[in-house]
Amino acid sequence: MLYLPDSIFLTDRQFRIIKPLVLLPLLLVCQLLVAQKDSIHSIPEVTVTAVSLPRLTQTTTPVQTFNSVSIAQLNVLQLSDVVKHFAGVTVKDYGGIGGLKTVSIRGLGATHTGVSYDGVPMSDAQNGQVDLGRMTLVNVEEISLANGNSADLLQSARAFSNASLLSVQTERPHFDSLQWCKGTLSLTGGSFGLIHPSLILQNKLKSRLYSSLIADFQYADGKYPYTIHNGDSIEHHRRANSDVKIFRGELNLFYFPSKHNELKTKLYAFSSQRGLPGAVILYNPYSSQGQRLQEDDYFAQASYQSQFTTTTRFSASCKAAYSYTRYIDPYFLNSTGGIDNQFRQQEYYVNAALSQHIGHGFDSSLATDLMVNHVNANLTDFSQPTRYTSFTTLKGRYTSQKINAEGALLFTDIREQTEVGASAPNRQRLSPMMSIAFNPFKNNDLQLRLFYKETYRMPTFNELYYRGIGNMALNPEVAQQFNAGISYLLKSSGKYFSVSTDVYYNKVKNKIIAIPAKDLFIWSMLNIGKVHIQGVDVALRGGYTLSKNVSLTADAGYTYQHDIDRSNSQNSSYGQLIAYAPEHSGAATVGLMTNLVNFSYNILFSGDRYDLSHSRLSGYSESGVSAWRKFEMGNTQLQAKAEVLNAFDSQYAVVRNYPMPGRSWRISLSWKW
Repeated sequence: MLYLPDSIFLTDRQFRIIKPLVLLPLLLVCQLLVAQKDSIHSIPEVTVTAVSLPRLTQTTTPVQTFNSVSIAQLNVLQLSDVVKHFAGVTVKDYGGIGGLKTVSIRGLGATHTGVSYDGVPMSDAQNGQVDLGRMTLVNVEEISLANGNSADLLQSARAFSNASLLSVQTERPHFDSLQWCKGTLSLTGGSFGLIHPSLILQNKLKSRLYSSLIADFQYADGKYPYTIHNGDSIEHHRRANSDVKIFRGELNLFYFPSKHNELKTKLYAFSSQRGLPGAVILYNPYSSQGQRLQEDDYFAQASYQSQFTTTTRFSASCKAAYSYTRYIDPYFLNSTGGIDNQFRQQEYYVNAALSQHIGHGFDSSLATDLMVNHVNANLTDFSQPTRYTSFTTLKGRYTSQKINAEGALLFTDIREQTEVGASAPNRQRLSPMMSIAFNPFKNNDLQLRLFYKETYRMPTFNELYYRGIGNMALNPEVAQQFNAGISYLLKSSGKYFSVSTDVYYNKVKNKIIAIPAKDLFIWSMLNIGKVHIQGVDVALRGGYTLSKNVSLTADAGYTYQHDIDRSNSQNSSYGQLIAYAPEHSGAATVGLMTNLVNFSYNILFSGDRYDLSHSRLSGYSESGVSAWRKFEMGNTQLQAKAEVLNAFDSQYAVVRNYPMPGRSWRISLSWKW
């Protein structure tokens, strides 16, 4: 059992002392950028025009990808907006810019979805799900979604432990021999008081040492109009308590000692204050207006990769994170005259992975991860739990011209202790994964694939220990994934086309569902027991060059998903669809790229679904259009972009009583040098 002394957990006073040390490097890098100045000789600019192809690869498990070029065609402001365009994804959006955004993939829930940021996993031990609304798209180079398994043999065991993995990769600085500094300054404004400035600075400190500084600020008052239908009457209101104020800062250092070695470090700071828009109730649309949420998140991480020999690769990473959450409800009726809950989380994480090419098409890898999570709160008799988790994966892979096969075993060891009261029992689990892909033709254009994977996730700290909600008797969820798919890929000069279809069947035992009961911070925990999920994902992507200066791009995704409660035949919910899981959903985007102006149109749609009382919620669709142009001015580039979101002013709610914004607009300007 991994043991750490008590002194490793920082008190609030200790953290206030070290907080300037975390933020100071963000300021020092600016001095480096100003101080460094080399002799520069300019040469005439050469422009190369070509069709930009997304990363289209054939893998043994389904993988979907958006790069920076395809993201530019979407009407998106934050990461959750992009994720909505992946097939098989359901984003629960609780209204507006400030509302919580969580993602469920293939009906398994947000707690089965891992999020990786520049190769290092992100997590939240308190509630088990990462709020995608807090992640910016500034400096993002690629976003990928892998179901089942990643193609990387050096994947961390912690990332592998998830049923699916959402990976966010930021841009790595690239300089030619004459450059030493690059930057991008952007400003976005729009409806509902939105203002979003951002700055990216990249610097070549030495021949093999680069840095990047990213800072952005976002504010919106969130007062968007919405409509309530009450029988024959129609009421018009404006959303209240949906304002948001967010700051993000990030410093990255990249060191490349040799061609096959790299070291990356990151310092990250996030701070937000937002209102929690409550449920809209007939005749009382201003209910739950006083709730406020403050979140501060700081972490430092480092990762190292090396190729020891032509057959051996090694990677290692580490991370230390601190987060602070404060929830305020001054109107809550209790003896103390309201709620002021404060939570502090600390996480320490290390990982090491080694892969070896054995020969004759065989490869193997071993990865080990250790993680410590601790949560403290100002609540009376709070348990103050600490969780020690270790993950170990052993993988084997065989690759030939026609067959790719992989097998893996994951061993999970979880141990807990509390300072107040009893703790949850220790848990161990051995989980298998198997996948195989068959390429019948030499060019590998057509692929048939199968995979099976079991995942195991512990109840979160909130589910176990939160006062009035926590249930010490909760069992871990066990999910079994079965997938059969076929994909076709065609690439040639000036055009590309890919189509992928996957049929899946998921079985979940002891499934835990969390739905907000009063607002976005007070939840109700429901243990459904057994859930059977059947579905089909279809993803299309293509591009075609019409002429030297005109090209078309398109991508579309469709999902059919049937989530059924199979817990107890005596319950009224037996055989019924799971709440907020639409059977039909999808997204599509069409782009027209010209040398004058670029255009795009995208649409999101969802079919009917049910709430917790099994009342039907009508389906909805939302369309958006955008136009943008780049202007070259010497060695700099200016881009202007205009967007109309929800162009047809659709009035809908993803979650009952949490209305979404209607028609809105955004205008952005960016200057790149």
